[in-house]
Amino acid sequence: MSRDELEKLLNNTIKRGELETLLLRLGFRKKAGKGSHLKWIKKGLPPIVIATHSKEVKPYQLKQVIQVLRIGGLL
Repeated sequence: MSRDELEKLLNNTIKRGELETLLLRLGFRKKAGKGSHLKWIKKGLPPIVIATHSKEVKPYQLKQVIQVLRIGGLL
């Protein structure tokens, strides 16, 4: 993870497309969710659910991403 990506993630300024690219690079797989949501999965970690109806990522979703990345030792 680059320093720029880390700053955007921690400062809640990362766009959904950037977050999806980051999750793919970290080994997560995209799986269909309900409605306008995607589930990102990686073996041994809780799933991450991201809404796809906006370019912006909600703060509670970023909090979930950060928590899962910390659990997995990826952050």
